[in-house]
Amino acid sequence: QPKRRETLIDNRAQIELSKKLVQLDCDMDLPFDLDDLEIKEPDVDTLMGFLTEMEFRTVSKRIADKLGVEAPVIEVASPPAQDVAAPEAVGFDPDAYECVSDEGALQIWIDRIRERGYVAVDTETTSLDEMRAELVGISLSVEPGQACYIPLTHKAASSDDLFGSDDVAEGQMNFDLCLKMLKPVLEDDSVLKIGQNMKYDAKIFALLGINVAPIDDTMLLSYAMHAGLHNHGMDTLSERYLGHQPIPIKPLLGSGKSAITFDRVPIADAVKYAAEDADITLRLWQMFKPQLHVNKVTTVYETLERPLVPVLAQMEMAGIKVDRDTLSRMSNAFAQKMAGLEDEIYELAGRKFNVGSPKQLGEILFDEMNLEMPDGKKPSTGKTGAYSTGADVLEDLATIHDLPRRILDWRQLSKLKSTYTDALQDHINPETGRVHTSYSIAGANTGRLASTDPNLQNIPVRSEEGRRIREAFVAEPGKVIVSLDYSQIELRILAHIAEIDALKQAFLDGIDIHAMTASEMFDVPLEDMTPDIRRQAKAINFGVIYGISGFGLARNLRIPRAEAQGFIDRYFERFPGIRKYMDDTVGFAKEHGYVQTLFGRRINTPEINAKGPHAGFAKRAAINAPIQGTAADVIRRAMVRMPNAIRDLPAKMLLQVHDELIFEVEEGATKKLIDVARDVMENASDPAVKLDVKLAVDAGQGANWAEAH
Repeated sequence: QPKRRETLIDNRAQIELSKKLVQLDCDMDLPFDLDDLEIKEPDVDTLMGFLTEMEFRTVSKRIADKLGVEAPVIEVASPPAQDVAAPEAVGFDPDAYECVSDEGALQIWIDRIRERGYVAVDTETTSLDEMRAELVGISLSVEPGQACYIPLTHKAASSDDLFGSDDVAEGQMNFDLCLKMLKPVLEDDSVLKIGQNMKYDAKIFALLGINVAPIDDTMLLSYAMHAGLHNHGMDTLSERYLGHQPIPIKPLLGSGKSAITFDRVPIADAVKYAAEDADITLRLWQMFKPQLHVNKVTTVYETLERPLVPVLAQMEMAGIKVDRDTLSRMSNAFAQKMAGLEDEIYELAGRKFNVGSPKQLGEILFDEMNLEMPDGKKPSTGKTGAYSTGADVLEDLATIHDLPRRILDWRQLSKLKSTYTDALQDHINPETGRVHTSYSIAGANTGRLASTDPNLQNIPVRSEEGRRIREAFVAEPGKVIVSLDYSQIELRILAHIAEIDALKQAFLDGIDIHAMTASEMFDVPLEDMTPDIRRQAKAINFGVIYGISGFGLARNLRIPRAEAQGFIDRYFERFPGIRKYMDDTVGFAKEHGYVQTLFGRRINTPEINAKGPHAGFAKRAAINAPIQGTAADVIRRAMVRMPNAIRDLPAKMLLQVHDELIFEVEEGATKKLIDVARDVMENASDPAVKLDVKLAVDAGQGANWAEAH
């Protein structure tokens, strides 16, 4: 056809490039031969030793059976010694779970729930994105070993249709009738609803008009007691504390192109999987709840964890408006700037190459240009034979050549473009026009929240390009974005915990803390302070909190390592309280196996007595955890109190980004919101913890996040 012929001719170059990209390179030198690929019998002792160490109980049994050897006995890791004993175990029997498909059967379960006063609840949906997920079914459990699943929207199986049938499968309960019957009990204040990651289920029900309360969350119960020991997903908790491996989801849903959503899982299989989730959740709750007071973390759970769930759920559902056109313009601008940088890079390198290829970059830097690291050596090539060209390597090389610096600039733009200006457009909800991030409450050991899908906490603020991305986060017409940000909260907490009088007085007098530190460190009067000296002091202030080494500070300030170490040594001489705090904290961690925030949050430190490379990291983490954790607790307390404080204002809390809270408010109410929110944030530590240094909050407002920050 003439049109297709013309298209092929016009796009010949792209077609040839595409062909080249998908062709295998048959002339590449491989670091192995065919004999190396021969399947060999495993070394039984090494393999079983590894599986035992990793606590792979089920896998070790399967492999032992296959190899004809005796399976190792792997004890189920017990809770910490201070925990109370677990309730008497009841066996898991998936065949005993009930499928509820009519009004009469559901009423029996509702009566049992009201009689008990609590119920474990779990939802099955078509997506992990609650804002786009469709409810498929609900599982309930009121007693170990007794659970049910209520199928609602499973699709009928069809062998004729490649994509399956859209007809509703038989044997399910009417969707509206089920929710109508469950709504009163799910909203009943006298019935406790128990979930694993209850925020997800609460949002699913909230979007359907059901306000689930009160709640308990087994993930957060574990987090309050076991932060730092392991993750808090259901599979981990079940295997570790119940000695039971849950039914895996992957075989049910498949993978790749053949993957299906849960609504296409056969109901018989769904009953076993979903009801077991509710059963496991109930058992974990019965085990964990009595342990809170034994572990002395009841206050942490009841004031910082559980009440945060509905607050975050509301924030996530509210989302924040993002201007797609602004993102698109930024993407184009970044692409043009990257192209300009590529021209500079080619000129500095002396030839063209794939800037995004670490292997090609390494060959140019170390083979063709013969650059050397500050220690006079080339970086390791590792197993792949390619030189390391990570950011740390390039930062070091940037002190002696412009090419590594241009590569770093290019990489930063590339990441901003791919991670934010391009990807954020895909995260805009088509129905709301807003981006709905999800916050992980139990992600970081220290209590800091983690933002995912998309991650809005890692948008760079130090670069001009990074700050510009915030321009795309805008207010609705007639409204304003307001930002309230804690000022140097971790330094204030450090001054309190380490009892550093000079820092306390500086905060009390409203002195620039970094200038004050520089004056103390370098004997420079405040009136003679230069930006460069202040910058060095700021790097040391924040570096010491995170346990920075002389090597790390030298890289940050681009100064000799000996000079950087001299700064750190002088810092400890001027502020001896910090060294004492560090030594005391590490000593406490080694003796007790955990450290604590001022609010009583425990962060376990299982690696604190380790030897080798992990020892330094474990010590730095232990030193930092009480400071960063206390800061996280402060903002959690503020967030928990905020909805009640602003309930009469035309405003919503939208985002939490480290030490910053973002609001959307009607134009005429910005001053009132700032006054109320600032008061909540600045007094979030009282009366539970009285800091010697008053907290301070900076406020800003504008049509977008960049203007407000």
